[in-house]
Amino acid sequence: MAITFEVPKLKGFAKKQTADWLKLVAEKEGAHIKRLHYKSFNRQEMIELNTQFLGHEYDTDIISFTIQEHPMPIDADFALGWDQINEQASEFDQPLLKELHRILVHGLLHCIGYDDHNEVDQKEIRSKEDSYLTIHPECSTWNSI
Repeated sequence: MAITFEVPKLKGFAKKQTADWLKLVAEKEGAHIKRLHYKSFNRQEMIELNTQFLGHEYDTDIISFTIQEHPMPIDADFALGWDQINEQASEFDQPLLKELHRILVHGLLHCIGYDDHNEVDQKEIRSKEDSYLTIHPECSTWNSI
């Protein structure tokens, strides 16, 4: 199993600890990870990816690309909208590190089968994100950063 990150340097971002946390989330959901690769992109790149692959001509925080039809084991690439993640952290008055982790787990939850196309689904996936953020080993420090 490999979980990798190509993201700008961010104080407090621990790749191994975050990978272990994502593995734990998958286990709690009854899923197995084969490979996850997260890579950050700037606003224009994200708009281009979103337009090309989803037909949406706007920026977004994450796009999930699963490698196979059946989701288990999970083998996926994720495009992270770094500019959008920064804006959301500011908009929601959250530390960037916490918002980044919310987006990382959000992408994984999509691969497991959670969706956010309607209000009910949005509440469910947001509840899962909140729950899993509390079990990250660094969660107690996020509000002080």
